[in-house]
Amino acid sequence: MKKWQDKVMMILGFGFGFMLIPMLLDSLNGNTVNIITACLTSIALYITAYCMYTLDLKLSFTSNMFSASMWGILAILSFL
Repeated sequence: MKKWQDKVMMILGFGFGFMLIPMLLDSLNGNTVNIITACLTSIALYITAYCMYTLDLKLSFTSNMFSASMWGILAILSFL
């Protein structure tokens, strides 16, 4: 299996996760995102992370878990 794809997907996954930081900060100030969108995106990313893990793409697994967790935190903040 090609490992360069794992590195590229890891960089993109962490990039997408870090791009959520401003949304998290806005959520702490009272602005929320659609909770259904946040929940479904989080679940989809956890499933994708599991698929990456079963393909032995550990870097992609880690970055997808990070992004899924960020969306999960957004969902929780939107619920509160």
